This record gives sequence, structure tokens and C-alpha cells, in this order.
Amino acid sequence: MIYTAVLPAQAAAGADVTTLAGVYSPVFYSGDTITDIEIVAPPAYSTVTGAATNNVTITTRQVRAGTVIQTFGSVTTATGVNLAAEIPISVPITAQPVFLPGDVIDVRMHQNGTGQAIGAGLWVCVYVS
Repeated sequence: MIYTAVLPAQAAAGADVTTLAGVYSPVFYSGDTITDIEIVAPPAYSTVTGAATNNVTITTRQVRAGTVIQTFGSVTTATGVNLAAEIPISVPITAQPVFLPGDVIDVRMHQNGTGQAIGAGLWVCVYVS
């Protein structure tokens, strides 16, 4: 199962943005292990070049009954981590959640320092199998 969030634009130093990726359901059970998390920018996306301090952190989270249970993936646009059109980047899996039916997967963007402007349309895909 692939859960996907398409992120809106976010201004540099803007407020946190949270986007829904999906609701876990074992109905089409293929497994419940996070195998990959990928971010890819759409065609013609203006490249965001990683920076040491003023950057953006994108996290994937498990939410149950409206409460964040844990963050299970996180990447920061630090030096060497760029967001460019049609070039996927892997998000490190930081924890392995135990999903229950009805758990929500969401994606959060957080500006660090003065941050970086993020264009609309980043795809964040969470692979569960």
C-alpha cells in the first residue's frame, strides 16, 4: 500500500503545514511495515538547495484518535539534501510504527531558523508492506 501526500507551498519562516497522507486499514492487508519513504518534486519545480541552518524539516507521523503517536521518518534540507524536479530523495525511517485500523499517516513541514520557501506539489510517498 502506498500512502501519498501532495504538499502545499510554504513560505520561508512560515507556520508548520500538516497534510494528510491516508488512513491505515488492514482490509487490503499486505503488511504493516514501513519499507520506504520518498519525496519527489513535480516537473518544472524550482530547486530548493539544502542549507546548513536555515532549512526545512519534513516528517512523517502516525496519528491515533487525533494524537500524534510518533514520528517515523524525517529529512531536513541540510547541505547536500536538495529538492529538485523529478529527482526522488529517500527519507530515513527513524522508527517502525505499529499501526491499528484507523490510524492516520500525515506529513509535517517545519521551517528551521528563517527557513526556505517550498513550492507547492512535493509528493511524499510512504510505502507499507
